[in-house]
Parts: sequence; structure tokens; C-alpha cells
Amino acid sequence: MPVLNVVKKMVISLLVLLFSFILFYYGLMLLQPAGELLDDKVEKIIHIEPGSNINEISNQLSKNDIIIDPLVFEVYVRFKGVASQVKAGHYRLSSMMTLPQIVDKLVTGEMADYKLTIPEGATIENIAYILEKKGIEREKFLKLAKTSELNFLDLNVQAEEDILYQLEGFLFPNTYRIPYGSSAKEVIKIMLRQFQEQIKSLKSKIKESEYYVQEIITIASLIQAEGQLENEFPVISSVIHNRLNREMKLQIDATIQYILPQRKARLLYSDLKVDSPYNTYLNYGLPPGPINNPGIKAIKAALQPADTDYLYYVAVGGGEHKFSKTYREHLKIQNNLDDSSK
Repeated sequence: MPVLNVVKKMVISLLVLLFSFILFYYGLMLLQPAGELLDDKVEKIIHIEPGSNINEISNQLSKNDIIIDPLVFEVYVRFKGVASQVKAGHYRLSSMMTLPQIVDKLVTGEMADYKLTIPEGATIENIAYILEKKGIEREKFLKLAKTSELNFLDLNVQAEEDILYQLEGFLFPNTYRIPYGSSAKEVIKIMLRQFQEQIKSLKSKIKESEYYVQEIITIASLIQAEGQLENEFPVISSVIHNRLNREMKLQIDATIQYILPQRKARLLYSDLKVDSPYNTYLNYGLPPGPINNPGIKAIKAALQPADTDYLYYVAVGGGEHKFSKTYREHLKIQNNLDDSSK
């Protein structure tokens, strides 16, 4: 009998010890980040596929060294009653996060994103290159940019048939936070929504303008391409408006650069003869559409040009321009610049 009691006590002690060890292990896995336990700091973008079950998710996290024990993860998720609430998507997870922190991200759907910067004056082709480096297929983006309609703008959009990219001018230049895994279409929607937001306060002025929205954004793109100093934007705008009102050819170099296969440091006379509706040396009026995606200051300048009689301008260095009212003045400025450079 005493022997039996001793055996019982030993069994109970072992069970208590085992239970204590399990609790200690569970607590350790739960509250101590895997990176601290393994001395291995890891941060990864983990993609949870739609329809993944908890077992698949826990194994995926374990294989990527975000957690140590898949079973502890599964027990915790089921204990919390959130097994069916884990959302598919891309997550930025670290081995320095505790298990509750990881589960909280997966359940609340705190998706990972990346920074995308589109500079003012970037063309559709420029944006395609930027997006390609972020893993978005170039050709899919260009196809959408070429064919997508702009009816969402609730403005009088009348794009010309000869336009190269329907979305040129309407993908607003900005710094964005883009969710990982976003498609070309989703990124375009984000940029178009930003365009809408930016011009919201200008809609009444756009509707009052003698130009429809596509033309206003086209003028803005010319200002953006030609100007480097924002204080000159309204003056450059006045030159464009004045020449349009007088039915003069715009003769803007940036429209030639837009249609060349590769940008040139200096245009040749042969470039000015390229047969294209975008060639403002050959054709009167505006090109068929914008030649880049302008910022809000260029758009405002297109709507509110300075009150001047200027018809010409020439770059004098440092981003500055000299403006003139007559061709004679313009030639004089050019000749003085040529003499000073000799």
C-alpha cells in the first residue's frame, strides 16, 4: 500500500511537472518572439493565399522562420476563436513579433504596402518603368493606359482619336502607399482617385473654361514639361494661351521629345519634321492629349495664366526663361545668349 501511494505521488508529480513544462513552453512560444529565442531576426512579406486553412498558414509561418512551433500557433488561434477570421493578403511579418501580434495583424487585415513615388511630369512610359521595378507587368499597365476610359471624371472628356495613351495626364504624380500584390488596374485606380481628389476644388473653374478638361490637362502637361520654376508656370501658361488665341503654332520642343523613341539632349532640325499629330512645329493648336502627368500647380496655371502679352520664351539657364512679346525681341535674346556662350 505505501508503495502504491509513492507511485501515485510520483505519477502526479511527473504530470504536474509535465503540465508545468507545457505551460512554460506554451507561454514562451506565445510571448517570446521567435527571433529572440533563435537569435535570428527575420522580416519577410508573407502572402496568405485565399482559402488557406490554419494548418497551412502555421506551416508557412514556420518555414519562413516567423514562428517556431506551428502547433502553438494553431492552438492559440483556435483558443481565441479567430481561426475563420484570418484574411488573405500580403503581410509584413517579423520574427521579432510575438505570436499575439502576428495573429492580430492577420485577423485585422493589416496588409503590407510599399512606397511608390511618381514625379511630376512623368509620362505613362516613365510610370510603366517605375511600376515594373515594383513587380507590375509593364505591358498590362501600358495596355490599360492606352484603352481605359475617363468617364469617371464627371467632366466633358473628349479625347482625340490620335491620342497615344488615354490615361496620360490623369495619373496624378504623388507618393503613394500601395498594398503588396496590387494589380496594374488597382494601382491605376488609386492614382485616378488621387487625381479626382486633387481637382475637386477646380471642377467649377474647369467647367467655366473655354477648354474642355483634356485640353486643360494637355496645357498643364506642356507647362510642366517646359517649366522648372513654379513661379514661372503662370507666365509660360500665358504664352501658350496667347499663341492659341492668335492661332500661332505652339512650337514646343517637349511635344517633339514625347514622340521620339529616346529623349535627346538637343533636338535636330530633322526632329522638328517628324510626322505626328503631337508635333506642334507642324500642326496648329494643341497636341491630341497630354504629354505627361502634371502636378496640381501646373494644372492651376493652365486654368489661370498670367495676364501678359508674351508670345515667346527662351531658357537662359538655372531653370529660368526670358520672355518676349515680339519675334525681334526673341531673336535678340537668343543672339545675346549665343554670344555669351562663345
